[in-house]
Amino acid sequence: MFLWLWLIGWSAFALPLAIASLRGWAPKSARRRTTPWGIRVRGVALLVIWVGGLIVPLLQWSGLDTMDAAFLGSIVEVGFLMFAAGLMGGSQLGEWFYRRAVQSKALESKAVDETPGSGGRPW
Repeated sequence: MFLWLWLIGWSAFALPLAIASLRGWAPKSARRRTTPWGIRVRGVALLVIWVGGLIVPLLQWSGLDTMDAAFLGSIVEVGFLMFAAGLMGGSQLGEWFYRRAVQSKALESKAVDETPGSGGRPW
């Protein structure tokens, strides 16, 4: 009974969030500071976490020995969580590099405009 409740509850919670992120939906505060591709990458990471949450019930239903299922489940779940963390971390790092590149380009163009005799704005 618990396994069915876990599958239904976990899917009702995690799956809509993952699908919404994959479609590009996010709250306004997140959309202001995150690029659309970053939101979609996080959606993929949420799908990976959702699949990781289904591993334990599926292994318990598989008929494996309890010790074997626990060992295999822990290894597979850690792998899924590390993969999801890598996706989210890579997304954050990519956005950080993008912001730095845009910021340095803006500072560079501002410095050129302020240089006397550069043909930029006189004020």
